[in-house]
Amino acid sequence: MWQELLRNKYIKHKTVGSCVKKSTDSHLWKSLMNVKDTFMSFGSFKVKNGTPTQFWVDTWLGNQQLKDKFSELFNIVRSKQDSMAKVLSSIPLNISFCSNLVGRNLRDWHRIVASLHDVNLQGDRDIFVWALHSSGIFFHQIYVCCIG
Repeated sequence: MWQELLRNKYIKHKTVGSCVKKSTDSHLWKSLMNVKDTFMSFGSFKVKNGTPTQFWVDTWLGNQQLKDKFSELFNIVRSKQDSMAKVLSSIPLNISFCSNLVGRNLRDWHRIVASLHDVNLQGDRDIFVWALHSSGIFFHQIYVCCIG
């Protein structure tokens, strides 16, 4: 129930990774935002409908955010917060850059585009997969530790 309360008040249609701490937030939420980056580093998103997962900012391809893996491309992309659904909404991909892609940037972009070949958007909500438990579920791990 408390998960639903936090989701409805702070997250809404975003991912936890895209949330930022505000001065008006509760003490609990501010504390969660202080450890958010560490928490997010222990998992990744399995893209389903692509709506909440951010293309550059969330970890969904491998174990690193695209903004870190391809920092030069991230520096010249026009919209840094676009969701997977928005990026994949058209062909060519719905991404624009502030300058022409040449050399390494062009090669890196081609690597990203090639990695999208197997991504097929579905109707289900994206899932955060917790890497530190075989189930991929974070709360199940806590439940088993505390109850079992």
